[in-house]
Amino acid sequence: MILVKLIFRNCQKCQKSGKIKLLFILILALGIIPAAMAQQVRVSGQVKNASNGETLPGVTVVVKGTTSGTSTDIEGRFSIEVPSTATLIFSFVGMETQEIPVQGRTTINVSLNSSASMLDEVVVVGYGSAKRMDLTGSITTVKAKDLAYQAVANPAQALQGKVAGVQVTNSGSPGSSPVIRIRGLGTVSSSSSPLYVVDGILTNDISYLGTNDIENITFLKDASSSAIYGVRAANGVIIVTTKRSQSREARISYSGYTGFQKVVNKFELAKGVQYIDLVNEKNKLLAEASGSTFTPIDPADYPDEIDWYNEVLREKSLTQSHDISVMGGSAKSLYTFGASWFMQEGLVKGHDYDRINIRSSLESEVMKNLKVGYSANLSTYKFKDVPGVFYNAYVAPPVFTAKLNDSTFNPMGSGSLGNFSNPAAQLYYFNSRSNGIRFLGSAFAELKILEHFKLKTSYGIDYGSNRNRSYTPYYVVSETQVDTNRTLSRSMNYSTDGFWDNTLTYENTFGKHKVTAMAGISAQEFRDLGLSGSRSGVENYGDQSLYLGFGDQTTSNSGDYGSKITALSYFGRATYNYMDKYLFTGTLRYDGSSVFPSDERFDLFPSVGFGWVMTNEDFMQNQSIFDFLKLRASWGVTGNNRIPANIYTLTIAKGGELSTAFGQGGNVVIAEGANITSAVPPTLRWEKVKEFDIAFEGLAVGNKLSFELDYYHRLTVDGIFPTTLSATAGTSGSYLQNNGDFLNQGIELTLGWTDKAGDFNYSFNTNFTYNKNEVKELLEGTLGLFGGNLPVGGFFSTYTIVGEPIGSYYGRNVVGIFQNEDDINNYTWTNPETNEEVLIQPNAKPGDFKYEDVDNNGLIDAKDRVFLGSALPTYLFGFNATLEYKGVDFSVDIYAQGGNKIYNAKRAQRLGNENYDLDFYENRWTGEGSTNEYPSADLTADNMLPNSWYIEPGGFVRIRNIQVGYTIPEKMVTKLGIRSVRFYVNTSNPFTFFKYNGFSPEIASSSPTSQGIDLNVYPMSATYNFGVNVNF
Repeated sequence: MILVKLIFRNCQKCQKSGKIKLLFILILALGIIPAAMAQQVRVSGQVKNASNGETLPGVTVVVKGTTSGTSTDIEGRFSIEVPSTATLIFSFVGMETQEIPVQGRTTINVSLNSSASMLDEVVVVGYGSAKRMDLTGSITTVKAKDLAYQAVANPAQALQGKVAGVQVTNSGSPGSSPVIRIRGLGTVSSSSSPLYVVDGILTNDISYLGTNDIENITFLKDASSSAIYGVRAANGVIIVTTKRSQSREARISYSGYTGFQKVVNKFELAKGVQYIDLVNEKNKLLAEASGSTFTPIDPADYPDEIDWYNEVLREKSLTQSHDISVMGGSAKSLYTFGASWFMQEGLVKGHDYDRINIRSSLESEVMKNLKVGYSANLSTYKFKDVPGVFYNAYVAPPVFTAKLNDSTFNPMGSGSLGNFSNPAAQLYYFNSRSNGIRFLGSAFAELKILEHFKLKTSYGIDYGSNRNRSYTPYYVVSETQVDTNRTLSRSMNYSTDGFWDNTLTYENTFGKHKVTAMAGISAQEFRDLGLSGSRSGVENYGDQSLYLGFGDQTTSNSGDYGSKITALSYFGRATYNYMDKYLFTGTLRYDGSSVFPSDERFDLFPSVGFGWVMTNEDFMQNQSIFDFLKLRASWGVTGNNRIPANIYTLTIAKGGELSTAFGQGGNVVIAEGANITSAVPPTLRWEKVKEFDIAFEGLAVGNKLSFELDYYHRLTVDGIFPTTLSATAGTSGSYLQNNGDFLNQGIELTLGWTDKAGDFNYSFNTNFTYNKNEVKELLEGTLGLFGGNLPVGGFFSTYTIVGEPIGSYYGRNVVGIFQNEDDINNYTWTNPETNEEVLIQPNAKPGDFKYEDVDNNGLIDAKDRVFLGSALPTYLFGFNATLEYKGVDFSVDIYAQGGNKIYNAKRAQRLGNENYDLDFYENRWTGEGSTNEYPSADLTADNMLPNSWYIEPGGFVRIRNIQVGYTIPEKMVTKLGIRSVRFYVNTSNPFTFFKYNGFSPEIASSSPTSQGIDLNVYPMSATYNFGVNVNF
């Protein structure tokens, strides 16, 4: 610059000498004019956490003194064009802001240090957000990077083991939603699923989303944090935030993977000769007991051998996902657009799922104090369903071929084995297709009023439609496996949920005080409509002929249903922070729902929370153990309005035998009669959850160690529970009313460690949950609730009563196996009145179960049933390790649960010569002294009764996910206009260790009283895939 000034100071002399042109050529050649000094350069780099070396996505990068900027991608990388003399500002919640001069450089790598205040991170809460340090409730966030690379159809499936207190039970069926329970099971008759809130819209599931659609998922676990959603928050709240643009610079990214799935822990059954041996043993025992003759089956008569599982399962099934997104903005707007395709072949032949997602969002500052925006997610899916074929594949004799020839299925009905359905034929003739659309959209306007007020109004809609077509063709496989009706069934259902929320928020800081207050009103409407119809006689000439109009009109059958539920809510929240030491949160919600009687529709749901940041006290300043330590406690009430519809509405039957005739001859008048067919409770109140929570949370060892220890006491009061009617009530069965209290209490522990050694970065995270479930109280006179009805024999296998977990297994206790006739004759009871000895099990035979005479009356009957365990786990465990070294990264997830049991019902459901599993064959009773643990092959009669032998351990340890990735060095890809490229290989569920005799210890059931019963469980699969992430 000094040289330039000297040149221009002598400009007049230059003009006089006639050398002005030569002077300017010299200036340009030297590159010293101001324009050259401010030339544009493209700066790229990566931002990491200084304490542990982890990359930081979402870091804001802004040119100082301007509004021009960008943000880092999921790998922490950024790229921006700036003047060579500019200064870049790097900022991120929870981190210290850094200002770095560019100084003409094209590569700048940054390490951000944690800010002095540990929890500056902003967390999404109901109808707003808050700094983590200010939280007084139990809230946990799972970030996008923990979900994005897992090959799952439903993002909720990837949450297993990620959060303390959250149980995720997956099914192997493609497109299925997992069963999620937050802090245990607290209801019998109402929905036990959590509430999902996607971008402010309340919904029941997130099956329409892909993992790449999501920015983060936040769990509101305690009643204090979830009470703001009072009407539907009794089972916890899961808030999903989809991806939004953080930068005004246009960006394109692609994420995709392809791979395959295969059955893991394949369940082995008895083979041909083994099966014949078992059938002969059973028939011999039955013949000896009845005094009849017995002719054994000759294995030579059945030379074929088959594994029916192999006939219905694919050896490998393909899965793939592709996602592309575009993000960017202008000076006052930010936009996002994305599209994805997901495909998954099921493990069962012909079982396929296909989904396309389109998403978009826009936020724009249309005026100085007015912001508007929208978000939209559209999902379409196609689904080819299969029948519940696994039970038939288990019981079918393994001594037949699937087909007699290429076009004829084996009838399997000849000989002395009895009639069985051919599983391969069952699968072949099943024809069911579904498709649907799901749309979630919302729009908002936010106006800043005065200095500290913000008014926001938003409207959201959740629309879904589903169509199903099922066709049964003409077929004759055997006398019992036959259908000649050619029946076509069609069904359509539609749902439209609307939400209109309005909030006014006040936020201010004055001196040592920080205050936030919010008040709002919400109106909600839920509509459902369904239609169904069927006709027989429909010929199949292709899809164009499969319509009801081509069927026999005389066989028509149709039906419809519908519902409309409305809700109105008034709510408010106030938070107070004094000197970052003392914290308070209070919420109040007044909810009304049309599902309740008119005099009980509104109720109040309050909550309070307190926090004490102990490390900000003077007496903690000289200690060196804790970098941050907070004690928090909370109490709150939430409600559950997802109860069975119209349970307080009387129903009647009329006409027919209820009518009567008056008069004689030709003057007879028929008077239609009616009768009440149901009973309803005299009143019905809200099912509520009252929860107390206390916890310590903090950081230590230079912010490397994070911890949280939580105790909760979660009591469901006025639980809706069946009341059995007496025989004189005029109707049968039961009705529902508020007569039960259910308790879940437990401890949650979360630990994390992050550190680095040179270029090696590593982190370890683990969580542990202990939960005890108990029916605390039933109103006087209320009988226990039987459940878990089994199809063969109609036995109930669970019982819900005070002092036991919900849906506990209930049956006879096996104390051994009768070894011989003397053993049976010596198992006696002495009548105290007559001194007579009585055989306790007079009808038993050697090899049968020996049951405990619990009530000591010499008779084995229903009064001898005892509680045999619960399907609810008492502990959950999750672990994650992440390692990174110079572009190579490795991660592993482990999940475990225990304390729960499984009812192996497929072993007990027997009518004749069903097959057995290999474990039973190898360990069965074969004669005196062979075993005192396994029965003989005769599992009929009293041996079928629910008992302790059918109850097996349900605990397991699973390697949930293993992933290895490599990020190509930036200098190798920037020349191609690419910011970053990462390749990875991944496997999900490769190993599961368990003792249960079945495909999987995960038995997904949404019914609280029929959990853990294995009759037809879909196998779990291991997934192996290769993926790539590219950012432009």
